Amino acid sequence: MSDNFGRYFVNAIVAGLLGRITAVIKTEIERAKKEIAAKLKGIGVGIGLIVAAGVFAFFMAGVLVAAAILGLATVWPAWLAALTVAGGLLLIVLILVLIGSSLIKKNKDLTPQESIDNVKSVVGLS
Repeated sequence: MSDNFGRYFVNAIVAGLLGRITAVIKTEIERAKKEIAAKLKGIGVGIGLIVAAGVFAFFMAGVLVAAAILGLATVWPAWLAALTVAGGLLLIVLILVLIGSSLIKKNKDLTPQESIDNVKSVVGLS
């Protein structure tokens, strides 16, 4: 009789332990989904900023063309103003590209490392 009791006791402990591990793994999977979603959002924002920089670069090209035309048409003031505007647009383009590429580099690794490390520590692999 005590042998059956011991077996039931061990089975209950093992079942409880497996239930706990399963719960932790499910929790970490949800956490991994959130972590990946956050990284994808960062990549999306970075891509959006680079697209915005492309739009500004397009307008900058138009301004540079206007500056060249105005530079040939008049001697000084009009094209100087146009080149100043082009320089400002170039500065905006450079800032957006730097921020966007930084966000993409920061979030390009989609591995949910925090969740993997937590599962490993719970299961006892590390």
